[in-house]
Amino acid sequence: MLVRKRGARWVVTRIELAERLSSGLAGWFQQLAAQNLEDQVGEDAARVELVRLVSAQQAYTPATSVRPTNWPESTRKRIDVAILGRHKAHSGGWYGAIELKWPKTNVDQKLIRHAIVSDAVRVAFAATSNLNASFLILGGTTDALNILFDKNHSKNTIEDQRTQFSSLLSRNINTPDGRILNSDLNEHFPDFGDRIPQTAFNGWSRRLSARLIAVSEAKVGASIKGTIYVWQISR
Repeated sequence: MLVRKRGARWVVTRIELAERLSSGLAGWFQQLAAQNLEDQVGEDAARVELVRLVSAQQAYTPATSVRPTNWPESTRKRIDVAILGRHKAHSGGWYGAIELKWPKTNVDQKLIRHAIVSDAVRVAFAATSNLNASFLILGGTTDALNILFDKNHSKNTIEDQRTQFSSLLSRNINTPDGRILNSDLNEHFPDFGDRIPQTAFNGWSRRLSARLIAVSEAKVGASIKGTIYVWQISR
């Protein structure tokens, strides 16, 4: 793995960081699966591990539940994890923003897809510089992810939502790019921008894009117990 040294700090590229985060989460989840605990953990536990992984990088430090610098001080809206530099007072701004989702099998699939897409939009509206990592991370058991992406719905409106969701978030690293038009966002994921301050959202009407940049599997033997995906989001 190529690593650049900046002064006394080791700095990885955006893709390398995504690979480290997905691999680290997969390793953590694989250990749990080996103990038959894969169904006992959720988003909160995964977020703790994610923060630990970001903190382990020599160049960066994490901050949790923080307001992006381009959002007004009056808002209570937050991003899951900010990637900050370790230099004094983080004067270089945010290196990246991360939203994490870890769905279960027993959740309302329409609602969780809506929440994931809303997270993707939100991370795209958090101002970053330097590394410009705008990461949506999605992980979970194989069953949970298969239901989320692949289970057909008898109701046309929900099935259409699933199709649009899958069009945005590719799971194939060989065809990594996905997108969704603003009109389709409004139709299938209404109020998707509600968790962004309107001063930052500013009537945005363009398409949303997602590029899959890292995938890691958690296995016990030949059985895939779960997968972690990292997309770079842009608007």
